[in-house]
Amino acid sequence: MKLSQLHMLVAVADHGSFSAAAAQLDCTQSRISHAIAELERELGTRLLARKHDGSLPTEAGLRVLDKARRMLRLEDDLRASARADDAIAGRVRIACFRSIGTHLLPYAAEALAVRHPDLVLDIDDGCNDRLEVVAALRAGRADVGIAQLPVEDGFDVRPYVADDYMLVVPAGRDFASPVTWNQLDGLPFIRLGCTGADAILARCRAAGLEAPAARTLGNDTSIAAMVARGMGWSILPRLATFPEADDVRVLPLPIPARRQFALAGPRDAMASPRVKAVLDVLRDRRLLAATRAGQAGILHWP
Repeated sequence: MKLSQLHMLVAVADHGSFSAAAAQLDCTQSRISHAIAELERELGTRLLARKHDGSLPTEAGLRVLDKARRMLRLEDDLRASARADDAIAGRVRIACFRSIGTHLLPYAAEALAVRHPDLVLDIDDGCNDRLEVVAALRAGRADVGIAQLPVEDGFDVRPYVADDYMLVVPAGRDFASPVTWNQLDGLPFIRLGCTGADAILARCRAAGLEAPAARTLGNDTSIAAMVARGMGWSILPRLATFPEADDVRVLPLPIPARRQFALAGPRDAMASPRVKAVLDVLRDRRLLAATRAGQAGILHWP
């Protein structure tokens, strides 16, 4: 068994096809096919199910992938250990929401490049729900996830930042302060469809909100754009609307509601020097306070 075979297996699983894996690894499809066939012969089982539109791991393949990713992380740590004592190198993959990727991680990546020039941060900010973040961790596509609590058991979970849920309304509509639910009558409610927002919506309904959802979207940016066009109002996290457009107003909810994020990952990954270096930067309060969101006072942290 060779580490190169494990690299190829992980690449095919991550990218969904031999062709995409070949492009990522800068080698031929036939080389990858031959390497994985040798690995399957050595292990005595099929690891990938080939289909006309790509390849998916078999049940045995999923089990092998979990161990393969651990071995490749150990390889990275071994290479880093062979460098100078203060040098940390390699890649750390983060899965997160768009708002975190937009407003916080660019600052972290910049600081990381200064502290550890040989350490690269790969950011997947396409997750719209904490379940998608957890799925990326479980599939081995991310070393660290930044997800809204609660995160399911089985991960090392550490508190991160928090922001508040807010009313997002068209700027042209007047509201008395404090806003009450009945002031929103006649304006369609646009629901954010994700587990975190659903939990807040349940609390709002218990506190007297009766308006049915006129439509449901999974992307907070799309909802904010509709609100700006006067098409309705919504309940969104503050960071998701920051900085708000001129056609949008952000007002306090009639009840307090906060979104608490956490840094989560497999315990072995979170203990690696590379990930520890990234976590140190992410949790640097001075760095968080220096972000535009931090300066605007919309971030909270333990």
